[in-house]
Amino acid sequence: MDDESLLKYLRHYFHHSDFKNETQKDAILTILKRNTDVIVSFPSGYGRTMCYQLPSLIYLKRMTIVIIPLVARIMDQVNSLKSMEIHTEVITTLTTTSEKMRIYGDLQSELRKCHFLYVTTDQAPTSAFKQLLSHLVQTNNLSYIVVDETHCENQWIYGQKNNDYHSLGMLRKKYKEIPWIVVTATAGVDVVDFLRSVLYIKDDPKTCVRFSIPCYRPNLFYDVVQDNTNGVSVPHLKKFIDEYLTEENLSLGSDSERSSGLIFCKTREVTEHLVKDLKQNGISIAAYHAGLEEADRSSVKDLFMKGHYQLLAVTSISGMEIKKANIRLVVHWGLPSSVSAYYYESGQAGKDGNPARCRIYLTKRATSYYNPKNESMLAAAINSVDSIEQIQNSAKSFLVFLHSRYMKDFCEGLKCRHRFFSEYFGDERMECIDKCDICSIVSHGFYGGRSAIRLEMLQMGMNTYIKNICSKYHELQKNNMLTTTDALNIMKVCDEFVKANNSNNSEATLTTFNAYEKMMKVSNVDVESLSSSSPVKNNDKKDEDQLH
Repeated sequence: MDDESLLKYLRHYFHHSDFKNETQKDAILTILKRNTDVIVSFPSGYGRTMCYQLPSLIYLKRMTIVIIPLVARIMDQVNSLKSMEIHTEVITTLTTTSEKMRIYGDLQSELRKCHFLYVTTDQAPTSAFKQLLSHLVQTNNLSYIVVDETHCENQWIYGQKNNDYHSLGMLRKKYKEIPWIVVTATAGVDVVDFLRSVLYIKDDPKTCVRFSIPCYRPNLFYDVVQDNTNGVSVPHLKKFIDEYLTEENLSLGSDSERSSGLIFCKTREVTEHLVKDLKQNGISIAAYHAGLEEADRSSVKDLFMKGHYQLLAVTSISGMEIKKANIRLVVHWGLPSSVSAYYYESGQAGKDGNPARCRIYLTKRATSYYNPKNESMLAAAINSVDSIEQIQNSAKSFLVFLHSRYMKDFCEGLKCRHRFFSEYFGDERMECIDKCDICSIVSHGFYGGRSAIRLEMLQMGMNTYIKNICSKYHELQKNNMLTTTDALNIMKVCDEFVKANNSNNSEATLTTFNAYEKMMKVSNVDVESLSSSSPVKNNDKKDEDQLH
């Protein structure tokens, strides 16, 4: 199909004047050929869903089956298709037996009108689904099988959903003649390898083509706020909200046009507590999680989408249900569960392509558990158990620990935040220049710009310059004005330029290390109620279960 014909379909169904990017268009053209499997891996906001929806609509006389693990994600797509008057059906664990019988009966009749069938992963092993699939293949009425939202699978790989994906693999092995489309946001190597393995998709360009877009999103600014001598308090968060959200909204008209934000919390209890505190500080906010009654959940979400609420305090799964383009702030109140989870959750910001800010608030206590000693203990525990079940549980605990430890490295390290993501997801290494706190400090944000620091270093000499920085540290500390953020900023400047200008100078390195050691002694105040001796338990699992 030529580009002009494809654009006509795009305008007709989705009313877009053009594709979001060339990679999206190339993926669609390849999927239309129906002669290979395709893996689509795009960051949020780059149009990955379109890659299979448009080809499916072009092959309108056939059906497409879309398999997604979460009901909330399914309903977002289904409601969108129904708004275009595209006949779509849904089968999940929430679907009644009589409704399932009606849907399966209609889909196997000669008068079938349905174009898309959306199902959750747990439906794949059922006899009714297998019978439907066999019928559609035999009658040549199936265009594609799509496995979407697979970037959620970090938790499924090592958890209860593993068997569901193995069941999908058996179907993939049986129906090789049907093109399979695997769709994911930016995914780690472990997720991609797992999906290739479990779905029997060979790493061969003749049988499978992968389209991916690097994870770097230049419109997002990332930073981390550690606790300081005054504590990271609700007023501190309110000031951040006022600076980057409230003031911007003053110039806008209707509520629906106003920018908004999400605050991700570890537990439902934390969301409720934070909402109460922020409301007392004049912030328009509501809690949104699976513990609410369904009517209340729907009402809160609807009011947020219309702009009645400025912010939502959410748990992980619930927060990812929100599809709103003008989210300007995403805050994490505590340590995110993993680097990939943080990337996806923070990716809710700036989907319209305009600048947005992503911030983590945490305490040293939140990360103190994730140290080499505990890592060694957990690793040793895997080898000291007897049963397979104990081994699986120990391995899962160890993997959860590692994900949190990587997240600790993200928060406390001196590496560019965007570069950290790019290396984690296997993209080309890059530096963002000024799109995160680390790079901004070094480039133009602290004690003069990069050029000013270089000039002062040349004039004073490396060791004298480092001592001067440390003296500023002691002066702030002596006057009880030193915050952990100040100490981190000083440490980052010192460390970056020791590396860049005199990496072999042991005296300078030692001075920087001593400054770091002293910084660590600054008193800590909790952001959340965390135990210093055990990892945080969160409610994501409960939220996820209640969505099915």
